This record gives sequence, structure tokens and C-alpha cells, in this order.
Amino acid sequence: MSRIAPGVYLESRSATLGVGDTAQRRQLDNYWTARQIDEETVRIELLDMDDRPTGITEEVEIEEFEKRFVAQPGYLETREARQKQTRVEKIVALAERHYQDKEYNSAEFEFNNALKFDEDNVRANFGLGQTYVQMGETDKAREVFVRLSGIEAVFEERNKHLFNEFGIALRKMGLFEEAIGHYQKALSIVDDDENLYYNLGRVCHEKGDRAAAVNWLTLALKINPDFAEGRAYLAHLEATED
Repeated sequence: MSRIAPGVYLESRSATLGVGDTAQRRQLDNYWTARQIDEETVRIELLDMDDRPTGITEEVEIEEFEKRFVAQPGYLETREARQKQTRVEKIVALAERHYQDKEYNSAEFEFNNALKFDEDNVRANFGLGQTYVQMGETDKAREVFVRLSGIEAVFEERNKHLFNEFGIALRKMGLFEEAIGHYQKALSIVDDDENLYYNLGRVCHEKGDRAAAVNWLTLALKINPDFAEGRAYLAHLEATED
């Protein structure tokens, strides 16, 4: 005898939408919760667009149920995770607007609010660190940037635009080892960005390693020979050679 596990199930069916020349066949997907109520019957309830129960129910024999429905394991948990992510993104966007408007106290509050939901959120951590810099809270900014440098999500494709910005922030805070480690890891993901090589060269120079700085700047110019800023910086290092 079949046993139907309680959970969310998908029913896909074809339907004709429109009439005449505009008629089209479309696939309609509906999600239902299901619970077996006896040896032969399953009670299902339709979910709305927000995955809330609609009150529309049906009792279906198990044999028919198995033909019509496909289990969706983890469906509600995945949706909750998406909703949480959406909530965090809205809070971060609000915090970033406050930051752009120089409303740093409000930005700090909202970035921290976002981190209550997702403590490893890259944008929220980076924004909070930048906010502390603007507020003159150097120790707090350093603490945030050090923590952020250990979050693997920094190096995900969606955060690529932060590679250089974050490294620059680390350098300006005097966190040279963290900045060098960050840029080297970034280069293992994106190895054709002359700005990464250039900024790594700057970190090495400020750290006191002139030879490494020249090496990284040279590599930047191999990628982009027309990189004026890199060429000027390299020329400056060569002109001041001891």
C-alpha cells in the first residue's frame, strides 16, 4: 500500500487560454499541501500565489493522486529562505540610501538591522564598515572589515563589484596582510582585471615591499598596456628607486 508523505505537491496541467486565433496552450502549475487521511484517500488544499492555504480542498484517491501530483521536498523552507533574502536586500538598500545621503546614524541602524537576519551578508557588512569610517569609528570599522575578510561569500560572482572596493578599504585601514590575502584570492577568481593587480601593487608598496609592488603593477600593464594610472604609478616607483 502506498503511503503519501505530508508536504507540498505540484500539479502541472495544460489549458487553453484565449479563444479563436488568440487561443494558446499553456502549462499551469498549482501547488497543494497534501495529507493522507486513510488507506485510500489523500486530502489536498490549494495554495495561493504567496503559498498560503486558500481553503479550496479536495479528497483524492491515492492512485489518482500519484498520477496528478509530484512531491516538492523542502519547498516551503526554500521559499522562506527567499523571503528572508528579499527582506534583507530591502533593508540593505534602505541603509545604502541613508549612507549616500550622509545620514550615517540611520545607515548604521539599518545595516545592523539587516545583519540581525543575515550576519554574513556581504553588502551589509561592507556598508557598515564604510559607515563607521565616515563616523570616525576606526576601531569598529576595522573589526567589521576583519570579520568580512573571513566570509567566503565575498568571493561569490554576485559580489565581484566589491573586490576592489573592499581591498581598498582594507588598505586604507592599514590592514595590509588582510588586503593582500583578499586581492590574491580575488585574482584566483578573476585574473584579467588590471585594477586588482594595480591595487595589490599599491598595498605592497604601502606595506614596504617595493619589489612585489613593481611585479604586480607590471602584470596590470600586461593586461592593459593603456592603463594610464598603473603606468604612472609604476613610473613613480621606478623614479624613486633607491
